[in-house]
Amino acid sequence: MRVFFNGEFIPESKAMVPVTDRGWLYGDGLFDTMRLFEGKPFLWHPHVDRLLQGAALMLIRIPFSKADLATVVGHLMELNEFYDGVLRIQLSRAGKKRGYAPSNASGENLLVSLHPLPNIETISPNGFRLVLSTQVIPSKSYFAGIKSTNRLPQVMAAAEAEAADADDALLLNSNGQVVSATAGNLFWIENETVCTPPLESGCLPGVTRQFILEMCPKLDLQVAEKNINTMDLPTKDGIFITNSVHGVRIAKLLLNQRLQLSPVADKIAAAYDAALVTGALDKPEDD
Repeated sequence: MRVFFNGEFIPESKAMVPVTDRGWLYGDGLFDTMRLFEGKPFLWHPHVDRLLQGAALMLIRIPFSKADLATVVGHLMELNEFYDGVLRIQLSRAGKKRGYAPSNASGENLLVSLHPLPNIETISPNGFRLVLSTQVIPSKSYFAGIKSTNRLPQVMAAAEAEAADADDALLLNSNGQVVSATAGNLFWIENETVCTPPLESGCLPGVTRQFILEMCPKLDLQVAEKNINTMDLPTKDGIFITNSVHGVRIAKLLLNQRLQLSPVADKIAAAYDAALVTGALDKPEDD
């Protein structure tokens, strides 16, 4: 598989980041992933916009324009004859010497890569199972809106899920409110209203999260952004997790407690899948 690294299309095995790269040293970088379907990156514009906004907040320059990135992605798919799977764009601050200060940087390292879709088979024979992580995410954090390469709480939460033979783990914030899963946003159904934690809770502003919030009114469904604690979550009419790779995944178990299943969640999952298939969203060439 070929990748695009710092202006060149090269074999993945030859894409080497210097040991002074600040993403490697300090997690001083950011990334975005999106679903490729029949050669179209799903929700391209909001994904790239989030990457650009995060880079601006981190004071990292992106050495290519949005249109340039679209051209790179198109050529990369053609080189690899790869049109269905996962697209990842990663940007880190290159380093010239040690030290936290950005003045010690010397440019950027940009990597664009393609990957097969991960296995979505559940670990539990009874369906998608969630557990509660001991990791805590700060609420109202400046960094909550940045999909940085520093994902240690999510890494450790995923380790806890694996140790518990679960498919994913839910993380809480410092107020004891449920924020998100390790790599996805949390939704639940409450009296046929589709609910999700507000961004102020500390959750990532997920692209799929925003798409769901905008899609629901078109399905005659009300939405609400509100906080929830661990005691109330199992009482809701349905729970699902969203991210750009897996789409909508409906949870069947929280710890060992069977969750209620809602036709509303099924309706949302079907509408999301239909949008992916029809490609009824913006494409890179729309720039």
